Amino acid sequence: MDILAARKKAAERAKAAKPEKADPLEQSGPETAPAGPAEEFPPIPDRVVPDEPAPAPQQAAGTAREAVPTEAQAVRPCAAVANTPPSPEQAGGPDREQEPQEQDLEMLSFLLGSEEYVVAVDRVREVLTPREITPVPHAANYLLGVCSLRGIVMPIIDLNLRLGLSASARDEKSRIIVVSLGHDDQVGLFVDRVRGVVRFTPSLVQPAPETVEQAAGAEFLKGIARQNDRLYILLDVEKAVGS
Repeated sequence: MDILAARKKAAERAKAAKPEKADPLEQSGPETAPAGPAEEFPPIPDRVVPDEPAPAPQQAAGTAREAVPTEAQAVRPCAAVANTPPSPEQAGGPDREQEPQEQDLEMLSFLLGSEEYVVAVDRVREVLTPREITPVPHAANYLLGVCSLRGIVMPIIDLNLRLGLSASARDEKSRIIVVSLGHDDQVGLFVDRVRGVVRFTPSLVQPAPETVEQAAGAEFLKGIARQNDRLYILLDVEKAVGS
């Protein structure tokens, strides 16, 4: 502002120094004193560069907001962590391995008198209807004789007599169960009737009760199993045939 005022004064003085025609109005007025010599002033630069203005308050506030995260931005990562499902270790340790299910026993059921016996299916080769049996002299009473099956001679055992029971009733329901003893060895078990395949879990198998253990042929039994109101007696084939 001082520079502009100085310019204005200098222009007025320069104008006063030039001869001008007297204004009629000025002639009627009092005479003005002659203007004195012009005062010297420092040179005025052609261009004045103003100082850089300070940032506006709104801009400064905006810069501060960029530097400092808002409350919502600060809370958002925490919310993302809260929504993340816990790992197996955080949830209570690694996943437990599922216990393998107990595999059922597959057994062939047959009757001796009124009692129901079973033998493992994987030991049974086939079931035959009664056929011609050749007696063997001086053999045990439970050994009925031998017969040929596809060129293989095998002994036939009356399982009732072997277990100390009454002799088998030989009729159209009687069957010969061919069981394997390993390799090419096989033997036929003469039984009263074959009922079919049954399945139960090994946990159902229990030791034979004392009443059964004291009975004849108890040494040929592995145990008993109860399922659906039926009692199964597990036969030990190796002991029964004397192998």
